[in-house]
Amino acid sequence: MNNQSIKQMQITETEADAASVADIADKCPSCGRANPERKKRCAYCCTLTSPRERITVRAMNLSTIILFAAAIVYFAIAVNLKPQYTPISALGESMNFQHVRVLAKVRYLSEFKDKYEKRVTIQLDLEDSKDGGGDDYEGRIKLKAEGEVARELKEKGLLPARGDIIDVSATLFAGKGYRTLSLGTAELLKVVDKSSEFAAVEADVKALLAAPDNFKNKKIKIKEAVIKSKRGNLIIEINDPADAAVTILVFGVDPSKYKEGQKVSVSGMFVFYERGGYWEIKVNEDEPESVVVLN
Repeated sequence: MNNQSIKQMQITETEADAASVADIADKCPSCGRANPERKKRCAYCCTLTSPRERITVRAMNLSTIILFAAAIVYFAIAVNLKPQYTPISALGESMNFQHVRVLAKVRYLSEFKDKYEKRVTIQLDLEDSKDGGGDDYEGRIKLKAEGEVARELKEKGLLPARGDIIDVSATLFAGKGYRTLSLGTAELLKVVDKSSEFAAVEADVKALLAAPDNFKNKKIKIKEAVIKSKRGNLIIEINDPADAAVTILVFGVDPSKYKEGQKVSVSGMFVFYERGGYWEIKVNEDEPESVVVLN
C-alpha cells in the first residue's frame, strides 16, 4: 500500500470521526447536563448520548406491542393446556423430594397438634379420583399441611370436605414403606368438585341407636338433643329430648364451652368405637355446625 492510499484512509477516518462527534448532542438527552466535549457517554449519568445508539420511543412501543401479543398467545395456550397429574399409585421412592401434582378424592380429614413443636397439623387422606383408591398403600396417600399453611387453609376457607375432588401440588416424601405429601402453601390446594356424597343425614338419638348400621360411617345431623353430662376433655354425653335414658357420646368437643341441660344440635360422623365397644358421634369444632347451642 503506497503513501497516498494510507493518507487517503487517514482522511476518511478523520472525516468519519468528525461526523460521529458532530452527531453527538452537546447536552445529555437523559439528565440534560452539558456535554461540551461531545462524549459518547454522559459524564454524570453514563447515558449514551448519540441518537444512533439510543433506543427510540417508536422502537420501545413496538417492543411493548410484541411482548403483549406474546403474552396473550402464552395465556391462551396455558388456558387450553390440560394439567399433567401423577396418579397416586405411581408415587414412589424414585420420586422422593419431587414436586408433584395430583387429582384426588378426600377420604378423611383430621386436625391435631404436633407433640414437639405444638404446631397445628391438618391431614387429608387422599385416594386416586378415578381408580377408587385401590388398596391402602398403592392408591392412597396422606397430605399434610402444617403450621402457617394449616392456619391459612382454615382462615381463607380453602379446606375441602370429605368426598371433594381436589387439585393439589405438593412435595413428595417417600421411602421404604411410607409416602406423604407436604403442602408448601395454601394456594396450591384447590377444590375442583364439591361432593354431595357425604351430605349430612338427619336423625335423632333414638333412631341412631335403634338401627346403627343404617348410619354407620355417615355424616349425621341431630336437630335437637340435651347435654346430659360432660366427660373428660373431649367428650359430652347427649340424650334424646323425649327420653333421657337414650344417650350417645359426642367426641371432639371442648366440654367447658357447654352446660348440662343445654339444648344443642350436633353434626358429625357416626362411628363405632371398637376399643370402647360403643357408638359415638365424632365432630370437628372448626366446622360451624358441629355443635350449636339452641337455648
